[in-house]
Amino acid sequence: MEIDPRAQLIEWPSTSLGVNGRMYIYTPPEYDPDGPALPVVYLLRGHEREWINRREDDSRIGSAIDVYERVRARGEIGPMLLVMPGLASTDNRIPGLLADFIAPQLTDAPGIGHGRFATFFFDEVLPLVEHQFNAHPRARAITGFSLGGYMAIKAVAMRPELFVSVSAYDGSFPYASDCGRRPRRYDTLFTAPMFDPALGRPRNWQQLRDHNPICLLMQADRTALRRISWMIQYGPEHIEPWGSNFYRGEYLLRALATLGIANAAPQAALPDGAHTWAVADRHLEQALPLHYRAFEHIIKKDP
Repeated sequence: MEIDPRAQLIEWPSTSLGVNGRMYIYTPPEYDPDGPALPVVYLLRGHEREWINRREDDSRIGSAIDVYERVRARGEIGPMLLVMPGLASTDNRIPGLLADFIAPQLTDAPGIGHGRFATFFFDEVLPLVEHQFNAHPRARAITGFSLGGYMAIKAVAMRPELFVSVSAYDGSFPYASDCGRRPRRYDTLFTAPMFDPALGRPRNWQQLRDHNPICLLMQADRTALRRISWMIQYGPEHIEPWGSNFYRGEYLLRALATLGIANAAPQAALPDGAHTWAVADRHLEQALPLHYRAFEHIIKKDP
């Protein structure tokens, strides 16, 4: 493990979880707690270390902060905060799914506590970043890789008024033929035991539906969703099912199209993509300018 030293670890007693909450935050050189509020990008995956661990997998060279600094050096973005919240157990065995767990007692993994990860994110992480680090309260973007992509889209579907931009790379999006009924029987995405605390055992199909980003999008305020900038990318079809989430990404784009939402990504399926951190970082490099453009009109209007 090689954590980028430019990231600061923040821990606090979480009332939502009943254990310590955790996140890493990067503040750019211009950061002044008493100066102008800065826009913020929330980077989701699971464990708070993943976006800033230079050795998260063998493909990786650098961290999300290196990506940010590269894009900044090209003059494509201005100063912004990067926030990586902990949305999994501290040993990273149990994913939080941006859910308030239905059965937290089904795991003894450290860092789960009450398992109220949705409440934790919306009611603790966002206010803490805005009050303690002077983040702009109306200039928020969110991005994610894999299950982090699932959570990024889910967060926007749950609270579209909170975000101006969203991106996701190779997200793990469940299918939902009819959001009023059970998910497709052949979709085994959330059948693994690591999802038992969040979704119950045996599976609570109502819980699956209630935490399916596609279903949540269909129920959300369409006007609010259309105000958001969207950038969705994923790996190529030829390395399915283990090397990419091509079909799940295509499924999300079809759902967005029914809502009148266009994908701002120059290319959705990356021909040389893979489910790796190197490609997730490449997605972030393309997404950060999109996020910053979404911030600019807010910052100019309400500095």
